[in-house]
Amino acid sequence: MDTNSTLVNLAHLVGTNEFTLKKGFKELFGTTVFGFWHDAKMEHAKKLILDEDRTIGEVSDLVGYKNQRHFSDAFKRKFGIPPSKLKNTL
Repeated sequence: MDTNSTLVNLAHLVGTNEFTLKKGFKELFGTTVFGFWHDAKMEHAKKLILDEDRTIGEVSDLVGYKNQRHFSDAFKRKFGIPPSKLKNTL
């Protein structure tokens, strides 16, 4: 979760080229590779916040954000609330 990769690297990992990866992924999953990756990171972050006693900074690092503010903004765009308020909504 905490690594960043390019489409070219990902395509080579699965034995294809960038165009085929993008086209096939969108057809199969209905979203882009990086859209899928972002959603997976945010779902993982949500689970870490709810299930583990981690700070927002720790979660931000674990899902690959270098800047906690960028993580918090992305989390809020995805879920509609900042990560610091997640436990208060349950």
